[in-house]
Amino acid sequence: MWKYLLVLLLTITPFVHPCNASPPFLPGERISYTVRWMKIKAGQMSLEVAPMASVMGQTCWHFIMEGRSSGFVDVFYKVRDRIDAYTDMDMTHSVFYAKKTRGSKNKDERIEFDWAQGQASYIKNGTLRKTVKVPPGTFDPFSVFYFFRLKSFTPGKIIRASVSNGKKCVMGEGRVVGRETITVQDRLYDCVVVIPDLKHIGGAFRHGRDASMKMWLTSDPRHIPVKIETKVKVGTITVELDSFSPGDLGLNNGLTFGLLGR
Repeated sequence: MWKYLLVLLLTITPFVHPCNASPPFLPGERISYTVRWMKIKAGQMSLEVAPMASVMGQTCWHFIMEGRSSGFVDVFYKVRDRIDAYTDMDMTHSVFYAKKTRGSKNKDERIEFDWAQGQASYIKNGTLRKTVKVPPGTFDPFSVFYFFRLKSFTPGKIIRASVSNGKKCVMGEGRVVGRETITVQDRLYDCVVVIPDLKHIGGAFRHGRDASMKMWLTSDPRHIPVKIETKVKVGTITVELDSFSPGDLGLNNGLTFGLLGR
């Protein structure tokens, strides 16, 4: 069931860099979710913006996703997953991606981006499996979600992103279909509604080929994902917001950022 959760995608349209502006997320931000299958609690998921990190000699954003199954789901499909994704400081491309899968299956996966050569390599359990060419502005299937949050959403707009998992590179699309007010955990949220399509590339939140997906993100500049709904052959999987903790500008190591989407 977890394999059907959707990957969030992004546009590669240019940035505006207003002086002393801050992005919609900061180091220290943490978002927690409950995952349900057919209204049955199936697990928890969290998204975190960690303090800035140094990767291959450059300062990078560091994003973390953790997911774990719970209850009866542990019996037939145990999940203990963690993803670490790194982008350059200006959020123009991915630098490195690592996923640890533990539970019913155990494996370690990495995506290494070589921008001098314009390529991404997929490494599984320490063995290089494939290398593909990638255009400038390509993201991994997880950090692209944070790139997405930098953008503005206009109903009817189609946003696009170059995304690679090291095995292939696709141009994903997301269609902004409108705005809705929804209730999650007894709270009302004014949201924009996005229907994504990442061409079956898989990634942080996978979905099957026959899946039908919809995302609700807050309409304020933070674009916090409040709800994700995926309809698949085995039923409906819903991810709903439990809690949100904003980041702290002080964790930016004294750096300021000017990243506003256009």
